[in-house]
Amino acid sequence: MIKPDLINIGSAKLAYKIFGTGKVNLIVESSLNSCIGEWWHLGEKLSEKYTVLLYERAGYGSSTKSSLDRTPKNIANELHNLLSLIHHEDKIIFIGHSQGGLYAQQYARLYPELVKGLILIDPLSANDNVWKEALSPEEYKKSGADKFKNFNTAYLLTKLHLGFILKPLIKMAPPFYYYNGFSKEALNYMLSSLTKPSQYKNAIEEYELSHKPEEIEFLKYKDGFPQVPLFLITHSSEFSIREVMDFGQASRETAEKVENLWQHLMKEYLTFTENSTYIQAKNSSHYIHLTEFELIEKALILM
Repeated sequence: MIKPDLINIGSAKLAYKIFGTGKVNLIVESSLNSCIGEWWHLGEKLSEKYTVLLYERAGYGSSTKSSLDRTPKNIANELHNLLSLIHHEDKIIFIGHSQGGLYAQQYARLYPELVKGLILIDPLSANDNVWKEALSPEEYKKSGADKFKNFNTAYLLTKLHLGFILKPLIKMAPPFYYYNGFSKEALNYMLSSLTKPSQYKNAIEEYELSHKPEEIEFLKYKDGFPQVPLFLITHSSEFSIREVMDFGQASRETAEKVENLWQHLMKEYLTFTENSTYIQAKNSSHYIHLTEFELIEKALILM
């Protein structure tokens, strides 16, 4: 059964689960609109060698709403408050997927003394606003870069207690689209989380504030980033191009333009530290941890 623990950090009660024994030495910062069920089986697998902390940001899954705005800095500080209440090693490895990559970066800047290294999987860039400048309105619409419309629709439906309408669609969307090996318990937990209005309300606020210039300006540059090992794992370009063409109904020219920009933004992370390593997945789109988990294992071995 997937039943996370709850801990009061002051601004919220956060749901979390520790896999393994001993002090926590590996933390997963998940993507936008994610919940603990998505990583549960990977937490179990990683616990063969590490003591792993999975947690849900405020407003997601079983966590309560926070009294603080969903800025990257507040989110990093809430994770730090959670860590202060559990046993952990002096140096910790952080795995950040998508939006979680931006938050892992923020944490590393605020608390460099606690960070052993970072593994960033298709991370959100603090320069993500460049999409609107580099693409025409039509290209931007087809790129899939704008998450607001879908989240807002889901929020309105769940607020009206119509989440059951979403369930069939959710089962065909990421992460389910990329992985069908979730246990029955994980599947039910994820569907329960993804039909709560609080899930989408907080995802919308996270999305908006992670694109607000005053909240992310200092995350754009290497100054202030600790000199720790950083592994950047990005998706297969060909997989992504095909998806933009299929789901966005974009031409190949537009899809290639979108993909080249996406890879460029992610690779900016490689300039933040002299100890950076780039790994590109050959058979994955955005959910690399579900389709090529061995790449994360490789990065951990090299860390």
